[in-house]
Amino acid sequence: VRSETDGLLPQFDTNQPLVFFVNGKKVSDDGPDPECTLLVYLREKLRLCGTKLGCAEGGCGACTVMVSK
Repeated sequence: VRSETDGLLPQFDTNQPLVFFVNGKKVSDDGPDPECTLLVYLREKLRLCGTKLGCAEGGCGACTVMVSK
C-alpha cells in the first residue's frame, strides 16, 4: 500500500493479538477492528468515557493521547 508521504504503509500480522498498555494495565485484543480508532477503542471497548473527543484541529493539545514504547 502506497502513502503520499513515505511510499509504504506498515503491514501488520492480523494473526497476532494487539497488545498495549493503558494507565499501566496490559490490554490484549485478539481480533481488533482495523477501522476502529484509538479514541473509539478507549471509549467503547475499555469504557474510558473520560477520553476527550477532540475538535480535530489539533492546536491546543487537550485531546492528545501519549503513545510510547
